[in-house]
Amino acid sequence: MTNSPNPYKTYVPSVPAAIIAAIVFGVLTIAHTFFLFKKKRWSSIPIMIGGLFEVIGFLARAVSRYHLDEKGPYIVQTLLIFLAPILLAASVYMFLGRLIIAAGGQAYSFIRVNWLTKIFVAGDIICFLVQAGGASILVNATSKSAIDNAQNIILFGLALQILFFFLFLSVAVVWQVRVRSQPLWRICTESGLPLARMLWSLYLVGFLITVRSIYRLAEYKGGQDGYLITHEWPAYMLDAFLMAIVMAVTLVWYSVELTGKNAQQGLRLRVMSDV
Repeated sequence: MTNSPNPYKTYVPSVPAAIIAAIVFGVLTIAHTFFLFKKKRWSSIPIMIGGLFEVIGFLARAVSRYHLDEKGPYIVQTLLIFLAPILLAASVYMFLGRLIIAAGGQAYSFIRVNWLTKIFVAGDIICFLVQAGGASILVNATSKSAIDNAQNIILFGLALQILFFFLFLSVAVVWQVRVRSQPLWRICTESGLPLARMLWSLYLVGFLITVRSIYRLAEYKGGQDGYLITHEWPAYMLDAFLMAIVMAVTLVWYSVELTGKNAQQGLRLRVMSDV
């Protein structure tokens, strides 16, 4: 931001773009909140919080246009917009675990399901803390060495997040490959649990979050004078836009019931197929 006490930004933020982003995320957050309580899908709480982060972050971005010399709005937008996708990722991790249990397909996961969510959510929390720590240092940095150290911490957190997500997606793919050839796949689909649609939506969401993380990795790797960090449009096209799609796609997950009833039907089928 021009004349900002923090040299990290070198452009004046666009108010219309920030307001439009805040409205889009506001609508998506309201939709998630409605279905979250209607379906009692508490595993989606991180998505709702992530959406609120985006809304507040972009409102702060709009406000910062008129307060270029103040660090408050800058800090709020930097932290909340940067950290929101980590919360979205947490819900993705939990969704796969619930989907596997609902299908009764625990035996086909190469990581025990009762550990699956715990491992990846714990990894997500670590990534959140590392990136939050780096971002907090960055927005308060007053020297080049402090900025460089903060960016290195953020780079480590982003690389760790990408690694965790690739491992997570490999778990999902292996599970799908194993279940696809089993009668369980057909009975789940016929009983109202469309595994193919749910898994492909999960892959799409995972891909978008990974692309966003790679963009942020390249942004910080490029340094303070890099193209990505000195221009505003990449922040919208490679972060905000992708995360809006993530929030929109995950609304589809409320259309299926993730209950023990699905698992019971799958179990009955496996028993019948063995007879």
